[in-house]
Amino acid sequence: MNSPYEDILHTNTVPSDAECQKIRDLLVGPRAEIAALTDEIVATQAWLDELTRKRAVLTEFVDAHLELVSPIRRLPLDIVQEIFLACLPSGQNSTITEYDAPLLLCHICHSWRSVAFSTPGLWASIHIVVPSKDRMLSMDTVNKWLSKSGVLPLSISVTSMEQNVSILLHTLIRFSFRWEHSKFTFPTYDSLSPLASVTPADVPILRTVAIECFRRAFQSAPEWSNVSFMSNPSVHSASITARDTAQIPSLPLRWEQLRRLSFRDVLLTSDVALDIVQKCSLLETFSVTNLYVADRNGGNLFQFLVTPNLTCLEYVAFSSELGCIPLLSSTPSLQRLSLHGSRVSTTSLLEALSLVPTLRDLLVLGEPLSEATPDPLFISSLVRTDTVLCPDLEEITLSFRAMPDQRLLDFIQVRTHLGRLTTIHVHLRRPREIDIIPFLQPQIGAGHKIALDYECPATMSVHYCPSEGLERDDADDWAPSSQIERWTNIRAQTY
Repeated sequence: MNSPYEDILHTNTVPSDAECQKIRDLLVGPRAEIAALTDEIVATQAWLDELTRKRAVLTEFVDAHLELVSPIRRLPLDIVQEIFLACLPSGQNSTITEYDAPLLLCHICHSWRSVAFSTPGLWASIHIVVPSKDRMLSMDTVNKWLSKSGVLPLSISVTSMEQNVSILLHTLIRFSFRWEHSKFTFPTYDSLSPLASVTPADVPILRTVAIECFRRAFQSAPEWSNVSFMSNPSVHSASITARDTAQIPSLPLRWEQLRRLSFRDVLLTSDVALDIVQKCSLLETFSVTNLYVADRNGGNLFQFLVTPNLTCLEYVAFSSELGCIPLLSSTPSLQRLSLHGSRVSTTSLLEALSLVPTLRDLLVLGEPLSEATPDPLFISSLVRTDTVLCPDLEEITLSFRAMPDQRLLDFIQVRTHLGRLTTIHVHLRRPREIDIIPFLQPQIGAGHKIALDYECPATMSVHYCPSEGLERDDADDWAPSSQIERWTNIRAQTY
């Protein structure tokens, strides 16, 4: 708007009394117009509010009716059931929590609740964490859960730091005829005593058994007769964690039938160890984590293990030399290899990798050493073009510290170009040096999965967790711990 006082607006000029009166007279019209516009805005806003209200009413009316014809309501029951089954956690048993399927599906609506209750597959697995004494676990909940599974085979796992779990075990024993996969994690061997009533005939379809006990030194040796059901001929997978001298020879296992075997924190004499490994000729998966041999009279145990069908090996090393090398040299079809250890030499690790040309999945936790220090150049050995180690490698997981980002970038670029490598997981226990992701856009665009993590400490949970003790299983029914826990407590950038 034009003003006769344009030249002094927004200045510190002090107008005279006469000019002040003229200014007041000048503003009479604009002030009246402002008041009129304000009234118009109020009226318009009221009109707009009324339109908004009417729209909300109509929208609610339309949406309510559209819900009646929504596609999800018209899906056949069997399709809805398949969708529900796809909601179950992959590779692990279902937990007793309303935040995950199947209980989550029961909190949506009455119809979905009815479908969930009538779908036995939703209730055919259960993971039970026995809470501390100040909390109660309802046996009625467990009983109803498993009863909904109909006649399906069951996968059950129990984790408890409380010694008295007899009531829970007696509840589970009622369903033992349908046990297919079972895992028990208890503080003492005595906790297994209620299982003494279960005979091999009571578990006709049992395929996998996992026992984890953490006996204290003052307690008596384990009574493996409590788990005589493990001798069932159908059992082909066993995982044993038994602290102290665990009397493994008395385990009622048919070693010659096992296809999957895991030893964790087990102490054996060389004679016993040799006797066991010589029986396990059908092994396809073997996990050795803290297997202690009380004497070394038998030499390297792995040279006596003949496993032509072995496809998956997990090994924890405590020295610079990999003791599993004799086994690798006699395993023509190994596809998955998991190595743990911070003392392994680069030379030994490279020798091991040169013996497994069929390898598809490699996990290395702990950087190899060169002259007693982490070897930053190890990764460069995997990009040699004259002799390509593990040419069929499709997935690799590394947890290192000294490997430079530039070397990692070179490795990813070369191996994704030369070979079949499509999935890379890397955890580096140090800050990032350079951002290599921009240089990997061609690989990411081509569908390669790349997850990088730099020095992200794990967070400790101190509250009750219904999934405590669960291990993710990428295989059909069992896998080594490192394979299933490869990203536990690691937050990574995934592309």
